[in-house]
Amino acid sequence: MSAKLRSGFYLGKKSALVLALLLAALLLALLVLAILFGRCARGAEEPGLLSPGVPTTPWANASAEPATRRPGPWDQQRLSRHVTPIHYSLLLWPHLAPGLPKPSTHSGQVNITVRCREATSAVLLHSAELTYRDASVWGPLEEAPDNSTRSIPLGEVWTAPRNQYLVLELLENLTAGSLYELRLAFQGRIQPQPHYLGLFLNTYEDEGEKRWMVVSQLQPTAARSVYPCFDEPAMKATFNISIVHHPSYVALSNMPVLDISEFKDVNDSALSALMNETMPINWTITTFETTLKMSTYITAFVVCKFDYVTTTERGNQIRIWARKDAIKKGFANYALNITGPIFSFMEDLLNISYPLSKTDLVAVPLMDNGAMENWGLMTFYETSLLNDPEDKSISYKTQICRIVAHEVAHQWFGNLVTMEWWNDIWLNEGFATYFEQLGLYYIEHIMPLGAVIIWMLSNFMTEGLFMKALNSYLNAFSFSNAVQDDLWNHIQKVVKFTMHFQHH
Repeated sequence: MSAKLRSGFYLGKKSALVLALLLAALLLALLVLAILFGRCARGAEEPGLLSPGVPTTPWANASAEPATRRPGPWDQQRLSRHVTPIHYSLLLWPHLAPGLPKPSTHSGQVNITVRCREATSAVLLHSAELTYRDASVWGPLEEAPDNSTRSIPLGEVWTAPRNQYLVLELLENLTAGSLYELRLAFQGRIQPQPHYLGLFLNTYEDEGEKRWMVVSQLQPTAARSVYPCFDEPAMKATFNISIVHHPSYVALSNMPVLDISEFKDVNDSALSALMNETMPINWTITTFETTLKMSTYITAFVVCKFDYVTTTERGNQIRIWARKDAIKKGFANYALNITGPIFSFMEDLLNISYPLSKTDLVAVPLMDNGAMENWGLMTFYETSLLNDPEDKSISYKTQICRIVAHEVAHQWFGNLVTMEWWNDIWLNEGFATYFEQLGLYYIEHIMPLGAVIIWMLSNFMTEGLFMKALNSYLNAFSFSNAVQDDLWNHIQKVVKFTMHFQHH
């Protein structure tokens, strides 16, 4: 006999579960709408330029990658070309000053002018171990930046750690062909010793004191750990760079200094409190000229208390920076004497002028690489650049000359012309190594340019073919006169004859 049923409304287990899920979905939808409404309302107000000092409120990460998400461009190892950079306006603040604890962080703000090449509702750029306190997208712009009063409403802002992306999901599509501006305020890490990638710290002794300096090493993909960017070699752009630093330090970057002025710490003097000072620190901001169009991996930053020696070669101001003790003892003099002639040698050989008006070579006490060819601001492991003038050995000078020539060659092969992707880096390194040898011969053997060209021809053709061409040339013009075209004609004749013979 079955149990007697009471009258009323009953739900089965499945029906109850469905109803509960529907209620949860409704609550979630209301929550999302409230968040989006708040964001849209905030988007109507244009934020001022944030002072990227140490904030009094904690820095918040962009949200972590959603546990479940739809497939998208964030799954690809290469950036899409829907949005590409045109110009960066970058303010960088390494938290380094006398009396502060050991520096471990930097902060900054970057405004990136981008062109939308294909309509999209998501903007991806590289970001590694950076946290953010502000992110916004403005536009569409006219051709000049900073002229939009409209903020594009944002949806989710999150990081995709596997491919090191910052993802800005938008509530409307960007228009193909239009310019926009990404505005990001961020904080990152200064890497401690013995880590020498990204923005890293060096500790050294100089004039009887322990000192710190901050240096960058961004090749191949560490720019994204210093500032959010489109960190692929083909995504070139121009840069306006400013560095905030203590007045007792010097700031260097790729380009000559445009302006040095006072910069107030407006974030409740958090750094000043660490200094045990009753008044805010009057920080200094050094602003540099606009760069040429360049890849992110050769942007460079140095904050130090170094001294320098200088010379000028064909309008290129060359400075060798090093510890003050080393400068006083003349350790930078050999590098100074050879760098200018190597630049001139490369210009004459390639018939393409060096496009910058200054070049800094910095002797870093500790770094992993022997040197790095950053455009206008090359960094060298100290022993790869400095030479004791009392040391008369040729081998050490030869090593310095070879390394300097290699990095100078990169100013053309790598910086001026850059590989599309890292699988073709042999183009950069192969040419730099080749011209490194020519530069070494030119400096150490005082080989005239004409002799270098002939040496190049000999190596290119093989010595046997080259000698056949010279034999033909001498026989044809014995007791006569010749011009350079005559030599090229005989070289060409021998090469053509050899190729014809090989094909028959």
